[in-house]
Amino acid sequence: MQNPRTALALLALTVSVVACDGALTASRAASTTPVDRVILVSVDGLRGDAMAHMPALSALRDRGLWTDSMRTVLPSLTVPGHLSMLTGRDVSALGITSNDLDVRNALALQMNGASTVFAWVHGAGGTSAAVAGAALVPPQQIADAQRLFAVDTLMAADLAEDSVRAQAVTLLTAAHAPTLLFVHFSGADLAGHDSGWIVPGAKSADGADVLAPYYLAAAARVDTAIAGIWSAIAADVEAGRAALIVTADHGGGHGDHCVATPEVPGFREHCTAAGGDVRIPFVLVAKGVAHSKLPASARITQVAPTIAKLLDIWRPTTADGAAF
Repeated sequence: MQNPRTALALLALTVSVVACDGALTASRAASTTPVDRVILVSVDGLRGDAMAHMPALSALRDRGLWTDSMRTVLPSLTVPGHLSMLTGRDVSALGITSNDLDVRNALALQMNGASTVFAWVHGAGGTSAAVAGAALVPPQQIADAQRLFAVDTLMAADLAEDSVRAQAVTLLTAAHAPTLLFVHFSGADLAGHDSGWIVPGAKSADGADVLAPYYLAAAARVDTAIAGIWSAIAADVEAGRAALIVTADHGGGHGDHCVATPEVPGFREHCTAAGGDVRIPFVLVAKGVAHSKLPASARITQVAPTIAKLLDIWRPTTADGAAF
């Protein structure tokens, strides 16, 4: 495996190159209700069917555009999922199919002209910030990661959902709040890997998976944190100044043969095309966005173009998905 710092440094150069190129090949996104800022919340490992167990997220669903079955990319893993979410590209088609941020993946992004929505915001004169849960980015790699994603501010929080929420709210209530804030929660994914996304062998009356209690408890903690973020921005959303998106990178519970360690059961993993692994939630709340359910064709690659549309900024024409 490549040295992580070397890989991140190359990836940082990659993003700066494609961001400059993207500014030359972009087309302006049409928007009838542009907002000043967007808050994008990613709940790592949140299955679409878990949303029904999250009261705060369900309440947001009931007032906006939503689905419990948006499809992520294959393999359904964290790095391909988040890169696809943030670039508008199915990065698995570019050869990025693992959780490694290595030189090979950096070259795949570079050769295919992929850039992040953070770079699009920067190119439009806006600012961006990210709060990553569970110390996802080691302290010694924060500067490289900032350049990698072309994000202006990167804050590494600890695992506790309340810590992530608190740092996010601090940024949201600052005198100069970022144009785009990305908030990442890790707890649900870690709970799934620890004890399982589902109860193995158990099915509900309609044949659906039964979600594991420990996983649901983690989702409930994230739900409380989402409620706290909503409380901080509700007035701005209702006034048409801000928009909130809540989604995920992948689900879990059907990861048979996804890892080389045979003693790890499939209900504690993810990567496959099974519904539990690839179907994720998506909720968009913004003034003027009617309450409706997205079609089954909704894909994770549509998230970044949707952010560009909401902000009424330029985006590369190479993005795979159309805005919602």
